[in-house]
Amino acid sequence: MPRDARGRAHTWVGSALVAVLAVGCSSDPVEPVTTAPWVEGGLNQYCGGRGGELESFWELVHSSCAVAQDGDVRQGEALAGLLAELPEERTADFRRTFRRLNADLVVITEVADDLCAPGLGLGDDLGADYRSWVIAHGQDAYEAVLDDPERLRDFPDATAGCGLGEFFGAAATGNPIQG
Repeated sequence: MPRDARGRAHTWVGSALVAVLAVGCSSDPVEPVTTAPWVEGGLNQYCGGRGGELESFWELVHSSCAVAQDGDVRQGEALAGLLAELPEERTADFRRTFRRLNADLVVITEVADDLCAPGLGLGDDLGADYRSWVIAHGQDAYEAVLDDPERLRDFPDATAGCGLGEFFGAAATGNPIQG
């Protein structure tokens, strides 16, 4: 590759990484659209769900979503507060379920990479954070993208979620962020 082309490629890659990090490090909270389905005849509103075998898990996620819907810092703080009030056994069950659901969402990696860092990918850490951000949106959103990862493109805030989710994931797993 000629030196000028290589320099432009490095500049583009560096700019893309700075943009991804800037979104993730923004101090302004991001609030998703939550009042109505975001696609005609499409997905239900964020923080919605209908129970099932993981009803107690989703109730906690939806309760944190009622406090804040950023999928990151404020919602993570709300979730941490809810988990602190629970018996240790229930908190441990929530954490195990969260880890399993986050791992199951690895199927969205290609779409998430395309939305957040085209040509580069999010990598392991940012990918896990983004999956945490999706879970923070609730059961209906989670199940929709698990069933069809392309539905992630229908989220009105899909690119705003790039770089978010770390604090929600930390609260969910009980691994506080050191800073």
